[in-house]
Amino acid sequence: MNKTLPDSFVESVGAAFLARSAEPDHDLLSRWRPTRSAWNWARRSQVAISGLRRKHVWLDQHRVTLLEGGRMDGDPVVLVHGFGANKENWLLMAGLLARRYRLIIPDLPGFGESHFVASSNYRLATQAERLSRIIQQVGCGPAHLVGNSMGGAISGITAARYPEQVRSLTLMNAAGLRGHQASDFEEALMRGHNPLIPASLLDVARLFRIATWRNRHSFSAMLTPLMYREMVHRQPVNYRIFRDMLEIDEAPEAVFGEIECPTLIMWGDRDAVLDVSCADSFQTVIPHARKRIFQGVGHLPMLEAPGLSARALRSHWREARQILGH
Repeated sequence: MNKTLPDSFVESVGAAFLARSAEPDHDLLSRWRPTRSAWNWARRSQVAISGLRRKHVWLDQHRVTLLEGGRMDGDPVVLVHGFGANKENWLLMAGLLARRYRLIIPDLPGFGESHFVASSNYRLATQAERLSRIIQQVGCGPAHLVGNSMGGAISGITAARYPEQVRSLTLMNAAGLRGHQASDFEEALMRGHNPLIPASLLDVARLFRIATWRNRHSFSAMLTPLMYREMVHRQPVNYRIFRDMLEIDEAPEAVFGEIECPTLIMWGDRDAVLDVSCADSFQTVIPHARKRIFQGVGHLPMLEAPGLSARALRSHWREARQILGH
């Protein structure tokens, strides 16, 4: 294996995006408030069907909304969504885990039903510290931590910085390191355009076709009418959060290199957001990690292949228990 450390996403792609994009509109952000949309109704309906319970915890000025349920005496599992996403991304897969595990699924501060505070910051390290505090407040540590995309980067930082709270780590199409092949998303960012921050109905439909591969046209047709108003309304917030994410104090490869817990790197081979070659980069930095590549799956394995993802996670958690001796 090539031991040369991979480039960080922030230092290469992120820097190019920042050089070509404008500063956030701070007055607009200070006035921004959530809006009512069809997605609000759909969100509540999904949660009701799932059998999970909505809860709230407070972190400074943020009221954080999370879902909790499953087998309350089972091993705790924390599922962390990606950029521009929300806790509901996990519901298809959560039903396959709930009989054995205690599930905690937060909307990260700034996303979903959790508060956005214009005077706060949403850097990855700050969000990792907040995730650690969520785990403390819910009383579920040490937990199996699973993060998708941005949530993968945040989960990896949490595992490195707060190892006593993390039983195992799964990096699912995780952000933070570049692969040897640039993705469509990365190429768009380097031109100053972010496809994950839609400004119109057509942009939202394109987003779902970029973020998924298996059944992507069905996802786009089904989710666009429900979510486009919410996603377009959140454009200034997501733009601000994305720029915050690109502000780092320490090289990601150095942080991820400190991860010691049992780790699974999970990726879809048709990911157009973060190319599958990123999985090799993570394995270079975390050499003890195992790697699973799913064929014909894109950026969101928990939505596109929930059964396959759940089986891989259960196997990883069983092996982690054996490694840890309990």
